[in-house]
Amino acid sequence: MALRNALRRLNTPVEKEDEQRLRDFCADRAGVTPIGQVVARTEATVVGEVTSLRIVPKAVGSPWLEVTISDGNGRMVLMWTGRRQIAGVRPGRRLIASGRAAATGPGGRLLLLNPRYELL
Repeated sequence: MALRNALRRLNTPVEKEDEQRLRDFCADRAGVTPIGQVVARTEATVVGEVTSLRIVPKAVGSPWLEVTISDGNGRMVLMWTGRRQIAGVRPGRRLIASGRAAATGPGGRLLLLNPRYELL
């Protein structure tokens, strides 16, 4: 049995193992909603890992910081207005974010605007 599990782990791509570990980590958190189950226009608390950062320049005014997080099952965008960076928020870092979800863009992409957050 242990040999079979070891062989399965050796044959599984690293990306799949990482994704499963992330899913397990996010599922163990109490009081959070999986990203795939968040409903637009409702208050939600999600946990995930930062997969990308992007600074959105504005022609007039301050730029926005867009952070995409994943919980292994879904993705969500967190956006802070007037920020170029937030200390500690970088790819690979895990965090909990809370706010009112909004459906934006093609396919109803979920967005939390200026969410409350906690680094893990």
